[in-house]
Amino acid sequence: MDKWYINRFTLIGAILILLGLMVYQLQFLQVTAISLFYPLLLGSSEGKLVLFFIIMGSLLILNSLISHIKIASKFAAEDVGDSRRYLKYAVILILITYMVGIIIEISLRANYGASLFTVFVTLNPDVSSTSIMHSHVFKSALGSILNTLGAVLPSNIHTGDSLFKYISPLAYLIVITLPLTFITSLLSMDRRMWHYRIIMAFAASLAMIGMIDGGLFSNPAIIGFAGLIGMYFIREPFSPKNLVIPTLIVLLIIIAGLSIEIGGSHQDNHQITLINQVQPIDWNGYQVEKIENSTYILHYKDNDRKNLLNLFNILKGQSDGFFITWNFYSYF
Repeated sequence: MDKWYINRFTLIGAILILLGLMVYQLQFLQVTAISLFYPLLLGSSEGKLVLFFIIMGSLLILNSLISHIKIASKFAAEDVGDSRRYLKYAVILILITYMVGIIIEISLRANYGASLFTVFVTLNPDVSSTSIMHSHVFKSALGSILNTLGAVLPSNIHTGDSLFKYISPLAYLIVITLPLTFITSLLSMDRRMWHYRIIMAFAASLAMIGMIDGGLFSNPAIIGFAGLIGMYFIREPFSPKNLVIPTLIVLLIIIAGLSIEIGGSHQDNHQITLINQVQPIDWNGYQVEKIENSTYILHYKDNDRKNLLNLFNILKGQSDGFFITWNFYSYF
């Protein structure tokens, strides 16, 4: 890569990092930026967006430095084959993280005898949620570290640390796999054409955000993983046939996610299992169909989002948390 490309990557990377800092600091940019990138990141606060800009910008800047002054000459790729090997390591690390996240979600529900097809919500001290379809287990591990270190983030950026007391310490795996994924993704960009490097920085940034927040079936994870495995299978000269296998893999992930989302839906009622209920619940207009120990079967009309918001208010202070079934069809 010549000096012109190096300078361009450095400039693009610096602009992305600056954008991230501006979104973090300037409230008037946040609403527009969050709305614009919502389909990509599914973030209701600026946290994911800031991370995306900073990670992608850092990858581009560091790659240009490595290429120019060889600060990582011991590990730098000698050819595209070496770059592909590092990319394989990155993909493996990402997949391991996604799979362990699913195992932690299953373990959480097994510990409380709850169905796999539930959202777990903790209410004490803060409201946080996690499910196999959108996992926050690794986010909560990072949040617990920040809390221990006394790091203070804006109140609208949720770290999910209140979840951590319920999940396996295995979630600390993210402390190892996240930096290793960054390093291997960085090294995998070397010895490639400039437009491929931009695609890889974009995809790796999304995949790492999916590792932290969302898990295998989230938008950032699927889009980022699709970009990385697509780059792994691409050969020169390019042929559309190169993308057949990665396309099939991504389709299988999407189909698996939809199957869980649809197959696990409860259309007629919600089953809610309370954790550490402290006093009787005033269900405030909900029709209680059945009570079995700490599990309530309720009739509902609103979509799941509105229903969850109502339950946050009803159950806050009444229990430490709850598992609740979902209904995919309630949004239509």
